[in-house]
Amino acid sequence: MLERSQLPAMSDPHSSDRGLLDVDRLFSILRRQLRVLLLCLGLGLMLAVIYLMLAPKSYVATSQILLDKNLKDSVSDIAPQTSAVDLESEVLNQIEVMRSSRIATAVAQAENLMTDREFLNPPPSFSGRVKGMLLGLLSPILGSPEADPDDLQATPEEAAGALRANMFVERVGRSAVIRVGYEASSPELAQRIAAAYANVFVQDQLNADIDATKQAADWLQQRLTELGDNQRQATLAVEEYRQQSGLSTSEDENLSNQRLQALTAQLVTAQAESARVNALAVQLQATIDAGPSAAGASIALLSGSGVDDKTISDLRIRYASIQSRINEVSATYGEDHPQVTALKAENQALQAQIFAQLQGLNEQYQSQLTIAQRQEASLRDAIETEGQLASQTNQAQVKLTELQQRSTTLGVIYNSFLSRYEEAVQRQSFPIPSARIITVAQAPESASGPRTLFVAAGGVIFGLFLGLMFGTFNELRERTFRIGDQVGNELGLRFLGYLPRLGPDAHKGSRGDQTKAALALHGMIKKQVEERRANRPTTAFVETLKSAKLVMRARGKPDRSAVIGVVSVLPGEGKTTYSVALAEMLATDGERVLLIDADLRQAASTRLVAPGATSGLMDIGGTISWRDVVLADPRSGLHILPALSSSGQSSDFLSSDGMQSLLEEARQSYDYVVIDLPPLGPVMDARAVLPWTDGFILVTEWGRTPRRLVRSLIEHEPELAEDIVGVVLNKVDFRKLAQYSDPGGAERYMGSYSRYYQVDATEKV
Repeated sequence: MLERSQLPAMSDPHSSDRGLLDVDRLFSILRRQLRVLLLCLGLGLMLAVIYLMLAPKSYVATSQILLDKNLKDSVSDIAPQTSAVDLESEVLNQIEVMRSSRIATAVAQAENLMTDREFLNPPPSFSGRVKGMLLGLLSPILGSPEADPDDLQATPEEAAGALRANMFVERVGRSAVIRVGYEASSPELAQRIAAAYANVFVQDQLNADIDATKQAADWLQQRLTELGDNQRQATLAVEEYRQQSGLSTSEDENLSNQRLQALTAQLVTAQAESARVNALAVQLQATIDAGPSAAGASIALLSGSGVDDKTISDLRIRYASIQSRINEVSATYGEDHPQVTALKAENQALQAQIFAQLQGLNEQYQSQLTIAQRQEASLRDAIETEGQLASQTNQAQVKLTELQQRSTTLGVIYNSFLSRYEEAVQRQSFPIPSARIITVAQAPESASGPRTLFVAAGGVIFGLFLGLMFGTFNELRERTFRIGDQVGNELGLRFLGYLPRLGPDAHKGSRGDQTKAALALHGMIKKQVEERRANRPTTAFVETLKSAKLVMRARGKPDRSAVIGVVSVLPGEGKTTYSVALAEMLATDGERVLLIDADLRQAASTRLVAPGATSGLMDIGGTISWRDVVLADPRSGLHILPALSSSGQSSDFLSSDGMQSLLEEARQSYDYVVIDLPPLGPVMDARAVLPWTDGFILVTEWGRTPRRLVRSLIEHEPELAEDIVGVVLNKVDFRKLAQYSDPGGAERYMGSYSRYYQVDATEKV
């Protein structure tokens, strides 16, 4: 018997080049889904064209308005400074004013849009036209839609709402310019409304300024009347109090004030001197309290009058010199050196001299402090005396000054309000707006929408997105066998090769059509097998059959013939075609071959090879031997045991001892026994024959057999996987095969072997 193939366990191999971005694989996916992408792209472009055809054209006209405070301030003497923050706030405020319903209502009333048919009845939008077309198609069922009335009319509020829906206002850069625009179905209507918006806004600014100026003028006039009365009363009160108190600007009053000012200045000087002397005395006293050891550090206090500058200078020089020598000797010889001790003693004597000088200077400061304090007390007494003499006069003068200040203040306020009132009256007679139109709206020459390029780009993007979505869905739902590597990766089984689709399906149509199709298919198989020549390229069909022969030869034994079963998972995957083709090829090579049609329910091999058979496998028994029902093809020498029954025997024959005896006897008479078995799955016939064979060849259909179904079958029956010697992919579309191959896969290089390996023109792919 054939040896069981030792194939690798089911795993997902890792390639060394999968760590990088696999551009080739992405291109393969795109190539596979190119038709879907193109269809979706065409759909997106078609939708874009439909939108461009149905969407109404729109036109946009714009006006530009400058918010110019300089115009308003040109009649004012003082122009206020405007900061960037104020300008920003002003522009934003005016933009909101432009968007307000008050401006929109004014525009509607100015252009009489409440009865404008072009404004009230614009062309329907894209959705409106689509809805109209649908209603038109459904009009026989739903009835005709109501026509628009001829006398269209709207309220100012409704017209304002429609205006605000189609207008836009924005700031131009960081400037004080506002751009207002309107989108309409005609260029004339867009220009008319955009210009009206600009004019109404400027007029609104002017009216607002006039109203504010009038209110300010009325308020100022009322305040001027009140201020005039108050100012006159304050002036009369000043004169009455002056007469009652008898005050005047006499020389006595001036002399008293001068004396008081002089005494005050002297007191300030005396206080400053007392503070200075007191500070020096306190500092000297603190130094003296510290003792002679701290006198050297305070030698800078020896200054001022009563101090010998030369003596003090000598003391400073000597002190600095001794300190420097002490530091040098200490650094060189250490603190315990005798010279350091002598220098420190000399330093103490010098500090005693400095301390004596500080004590003498402190006594001088104490004496000066006593004199300064007495002088300060004397000046205070003099000021108090002078103040008592002038207190009565000053009190009356303070009252008079207060009355005079009130009268003067009221006069200044009156003059200020009078100036502002005159300016307000002037503005009323010559109003100047704070905004002006710098760009008048013009009728647009071309439509602003729909934008063709934008819509086309949107259609392309939508189509590509839709194509990628459907392409991704197609890739994710791809669960069938496409290339040979999937057989090894998913099943851990050996891949034998690809078989193209040959001719029409012999299982479809009437009985006569099935017979004709079977004869044509058998003729094509024989042609493929018999026309093999060494001087012409081989075909995928022949090479796959040869690979199966090599596997059987390598696994078999020289003294024993091979019994091979051909199975599939699902019906219609082409196992019969493969069984007949394999048997025909082996017979053409001169081998003794027996083809057993064990698919008792379909008998497809019988219809292909022996359509005229009258008895078969189910008639064996009793006096009828299996050799009696075997038919031979005189052209190729192939023997076939049909799957027919003239006696109605049960299909349990496949699992009986008779089937086992048949196979054992066939081994003695033939080199190869090929069994066309029923599909795997719920049918147990193929499993019943398994123990008496040397192995199975599993035929799967390219693009149809689910990988998960085959893998599940093998996982649940591991002994079945051990008996499968190879897997064949049938009905392959070689034009699409390379698209499913991984980068570097053999399927991508089949065209490179065109002189050795090709798909015959007779094969219908």
